[in-house]
Amino acid sequence: MKKTVLLAMAAFSVALALTACSAGSDTPTSPPTPSGDIQGGTQPTTKVPLTAFPDSDDLAAWCPLDVEAVHLHQLEVTVSSAAVCSTSVGDDGFATTTVSAVSGGLDELLTAYAVPNAPVDASVVCTLQLEDPLLVWLTYPGERSYPVYAPVGPCGFPTDEAKAAFAGLTLTPVVSFAETSSGVTTTDIGLGVPEAPAKETI
Repeated sequence: MKKTVLLAMAAFSVALALTACSAGSDTPTSPPTPSGDIQGGTQPTTKVPLTAFPDSDDLAAWCPLDVEAVHLHQLEVTVSSAAVCSTSVGDDGFATTTVSAVSGGLDELLTAYAVPNAPVDASVVCTLQLEDPLLVWLTYPGERSYPVYAPVGPCGFPTDEAKAAFAGLTLTPVVSFAETSSGVTTTDIGLGVPEAPAKETI
């Protein structure tokens, strides 16, 4: 799905050539950068997932964290696809991250994520806690994927509107990465095709 949206991206030096769905495309160029404060206002309590991803180069190709997550801003770009990478920790203490393609609700999410962060207000008393930044990895034609975070309120927590848009996404699981005592197991979920055979590698 393609949609013209407003986006703020810092100028990144990109070394990897990959998209949200595969590696091996032409070396991407850095996205254009608008002038001024492209982050703006209050910053998120964190710009990385609260639960660390399993250590996997393949997972890093799907959901790279080698560039800092940024806020959507006033810049026209074309989004060709989007992905969400969610992590859970089992009773054994090992983490599993599932990569899901966004197959519905992206327009609404992009609209909600383009809302500016709240202005900095030193008079606001905030609780000391971290909240998940609700990262979504957006991909642009000819480019790799980049994480964007949900806009935040005066305490650095995602706004209710952003949370609702994130929760309203339709996600199609694509692949999962599970930590084990012998390494990381990759399970191809088959792009969400019913009854597609799963493939596992370590």
